[in-house]
Amino acid sequence: MHDIRNLTISSTNPCLLVYLIDQSGSMNEKFGNASHTKAVEVTNAINDILYEVGLRCIGSGGELKNRFEIAIIGYGKQENVVQSGWEGQLSGKWVVSIKNIFEFPLGQENDKPIWIKPYSVSNTPMTKAFENAKRLCNDWINWGNHRDCHAPIIINITDGEATDAGSNFNALKSQVEQIKSLRTNYGSVSILNIHISTRAGDKLLFPSEVNTGDKFERLLFEMSTPLDENMIRIAQQKGYDIRHNAKGYVFNGNATDLINFLNIGTPQ
Repeated sequence: MHDIRNLTISSTNPCLLVYLIDQSGSMNEKFGNASHTKAVEVTNAINDILYEVGLRCIGSGGELKNRFEIAIIGYGKQENVVQSGWEGQLSGKWVVSIKNIFEFPLGQENDKPIWIKPYSVSNTPMTKAFENAKRLCNDWINWGNHRDCHAPIIINITDGEATDAGSNFNALKSQVEQIKSLRTNYGSVSILNIHISTRAGDKLLFPSEVNTGDKFERLLFEMSTPLDENMIRIAQQKGYDIRHNAKGYVFNGNATDLINFLNIGTPQ
């Protein structure tokens, strides 16, 4: 395997980011102490990170370089259905280059472009979402020179229990294990999970173990991959106390943790 420290993400060697967004009915509940819903908070954070990623890709001549390709997979907007989260001119597309993303925003809010809107409708077909992400990552890795690129990164944002995980979550675990076996010459696909809970309690940020009675909390922790060197460095820069073997998992984070998490999951 090649040393990732020698890899520069570029328009020649881009990186795929896949965001899985829970759009189930429970995302209509309030986000912590905020006056708005979880769905709105997550949408705001994704729109913000898309904008930040785009700004990072602007070269010295002002040209936006295609360093990232991005998929947004929504699950729960319709019962048992997974769909692309892109709307407007990008509707129906799955993987979109950052350049195309910046060409076709849906509109503007607070003087910044937006690409996705909040939804909170039905159940939580998370297994289907990961199955879809597996196919996207596999196809992407096997296309062109992508084996010589940074491995794809999947970031799942959810507040609830998967409704299609199967007995003992076996169906969901199976999809996740298959994803973890996908790799480029620079490493395996990363899976990060941010778990937004309505349950009051201590937040858990990048733990190396989870000792809780909540079986779904344990499941999402176990599904998450360890943070790589780059992610650890960014997390430490943002003031997080990162232990050895810390995983890409956050439980009950606030709005700042949410946007920091998305930043940590985006290679610099």
